[in-house]
Amino acid sequence: MGFLTDEEKATLQIRRMIFHVVGKTLEEPILLEEIAPPQHTDFFVDRVKSALRGNLFEFRPRSDAERMLREISGNSDAFTAQSQALALEFQKQHSAPTSVGVFFVFELEVGAAIPIYALIKYDNEDVVRYILRSGDEPQVPRLERFQETFVRKPEAMQKIALVRLGASAGGHLMVRDRSNTAHISDYFERFLQVRRVNSPDEMSGKLVEAFKATFKEHRTSLPEEIRRSGVNRIYEVMRQGHRFDPEAFEPILTAIFGQVPEEAPLRRTLTRNLKQHGVSEETFDINPERVQKPRKHRLETDEGTQILYDEDHEPTVRDREDGRKEILIVTTGLKVDDVDIDTGSRRR
Repeated sequence: MGFLTDEEKATLQIRRMIFHVVGKTLEEPILLEEIAPPQHTDFFVDRVKSALRGNLFEFRPRSDAERMLREISGNSDAFTAQSQALALEFQKQHSAPTSVGVFFVFELEVGAAIPIYALIKYDNEDVVRYILRSGDEPQVPRLERFQETFVRKPEAMQKIALVRLGASAGGHLMVRDRSNTAHISDYFERFLQVRRVNSPDEMSGKLVEAFKATFKEHRTSLPEEIRRSGVNRIYEVMRQGHRFDPEAFEPILTAIFGQVPEEAPLRRTLTRNLKQHGVSEETFDINPERVQKPRKHRLETDEGTQILYDEDHEPTVRDREDGRKEILIVTTGLKVDDVDIDTGSRRR
């Protein structure tokens, strides 16, 4: 299940909002007051939704970030003061120079008893706006330059953490950090005081299972070459150590299944399987050591002959002049040479 349900995503709205200006070129953050009522909420709700795919973390015991958010949750009058404390802590933990931007704190309504919080570092953008007069007369456009602006492009949101507090302690966070998409930057981890819920090793295994389930469901519709050795292709591709990003995994998909049309049912099946295995939102580096290919292989001919072998005893397959293939097995001896009385379990 994702961090937000489909119903929560549909009803998500901003209840309260505030931001403070941060950046290492400032001696201290510029602390501001709450924007009440919230403004341009449709713009910022879309920005939050665009960053929902991230990595799942949980608060460590005695996290200051958790404590400050609990102060806000338990006391509506603490919203401004605790958001300012969060901005001060965010700036203090950032050890390297960073561009000036703003640190947002949103309180989000999703229909649950306890609200969701969004912490966002939004970079300022240097833009030039042009202004035209109305009318048909020839004119020279007037240009205005702005540095304190918020833009739609995802890159402007450098860091975002969606926080769902636990009922009495702890809580889970969906974190998207554009400086380290497969995990989280060190200073952001220190600021939040969190740890990863799902290890990349565990997710590597789940990813393989999601692709295997998809292959088995669509095997008959795939090209012969892929149909013949699809599971082996999955293991071979995964053992190359790719990065899995739910927003950009087309190279992995193509390497395993070949070119898959945008509207192909296989894509919908894969999306469902990724969600069922809990890897539909997180980005991680696949650990090849956790993608161990099974030792037993199966070779089956058009006539129904099946050969089970491991990698140390792979048979030799040769092409014949008449177009058929010849399989050569070298063995130290025969264990069984009899009529097969258990044909039911071996039917194709």
